Amino acid sequence: MIDKLKTQGGCEFVTQMARVFPSIVFLNIMGMPLDHLGEFLEWEDMILHQEGIGEEVNARRLEGMAQVMGFFSGLIEQRRAEGNADAEDVVSAAINWKIDGEPVNDMEVLNCLLLLFMAGLDTVASQSSYAMLHLATHSADRERIATDPDVIPRAVEELLRAYPIVQTARKATQDMDFHGCPVKAGDMAAFALALANRDDEMFPDAHRVDLDRGVTRHIAFGAGPHRCLGSHLARQEMAILLEEWHKRIPDYELAAEPIEHGGQVFGLNSLELRWDA
Repeated sequence: MIDKLKTQGGCEFVTQMARVFPSIVFLNIMGMPLDHLGEFLEWEDMILHQEGIGEEVNARRLEGMAQVMGFFSGLIEQRRAEGNADAEDVVSAAINWKIDGEPVNDMEVLNCLLLLFMAGLDTVASQSSYAMLHLATHSADRERIATDPDVIPRAVEELLRAYPIVQTARKATQDMDFHGCPVKAGDMAAFALALANRDDEMFPDAHRVDLDRGVTRHIAFGAGPHRCLGSHLARQEMAILLEEWHKRIPDYELAAEPIEHGGQVFGLNSLELRWDA
């Protein structure tokens, strides 16, 4: 993917790289051929990247969800019919799972696959886009990664700490007063993980990205029973992307101001980069 982009002298990183790479990984994990990539990117866009609110936007999202559910339902049926005991893909493993000693049914497998689809694609795309935005605007960090690839695992942790994308929320179970703020049972409270990860009491000079910090005790992946199930895969994807990109394109810069979006998952709508082809 990077070799194809290198000769162009620039790219729109979000749509040409960040969203495509984790989708390819997802297809491989599912044991599906890459010729489904175009469909997956289209469905992902329909579900996760619709702007605005209203009936038309919701209908578009529901249409994408229906397409994904229909595809996965057919995939589950196909894997059950094949019954390949040597298959190593997630779907083949999932149809043989047991919960409390009982075999899983198709709906339980379908719910699992939908969760992997929703949680494993857009998050990695957003996180890697913010990493590249930082490196495009901080030349010393970019040069360090390009010339010293051994620092990349630490760099991934530090970029996760400094740019956490998922913002969690919890529902209050009872009325209470929290430091003068009245909270009613049923109220939702949103927690900005970015503020916690940039807390100077926890991380000295927390607003500065330090590739030698060596800290993994951040909460970019959440904590406790709600910790991200895919954190190890996400780390691998980011590390591989940064290593392979900087082998081929070590020097690049912003070609235009990036466009961001907020919400429960922060992300970039566009990240225009340029380099000497």
